[in-house]
Amino acid sequence: MDKVIGGRGRLIRLAAAALAGALGAGIVIGLTARLLMSAITLAAAEESTFTLGGTAGVLLVFTVLSVPAALTANAPPVVRLAGRWVTAAVTGWAVASTGFADGAAVLLAPDGRMPLIAVVTVGFGATVVAHGQFAQFVARRVAGSPAPAPVPAAV
Repeated sequence: MDKVIGGRGRLIRLAAAALAGALGAGIVIGLTARLLMSAITLAAAEESTFTLGGTAGVLLVFTVLSVPAALTANAPPVVRLAGRWVTAAVTGWAVASTGFADGAAVLLAPDGRMPLIAVVTVGFGATVVAHGQFAQFVARRVAGSPAPAPVPAAV
């Protein structure tokens, strides 16, 4: 009987850790993305008009997009890596589709601002890659899991 209760306790702990990982990554990465959105708007010589409701929406979307990585944080290395890639893929698609919707402002930006726009765009790429990694970092720490062994690179 103790084994069943202990197993259920571990499941609850892992579920709470996944929730914490998704929330933590959603907030941190979502706020980072929101700052980058503001930076690219300003770099394109547009007026930044972000609302609190819009920011809450961004945080919610990034929290939901964190779920695959957070759920696989304590899985075997191959599954953990797949969870990060799924999160990176869906986050990248969401960021790119949103960016292309506002593409006209970027394309019509003054030439002198293009280097800044390029730097912010690279920042978005780094944010997309970090999204799943951060969700798993938080989830593993909350679950009390040891630091993961690195996944061996293909030779």
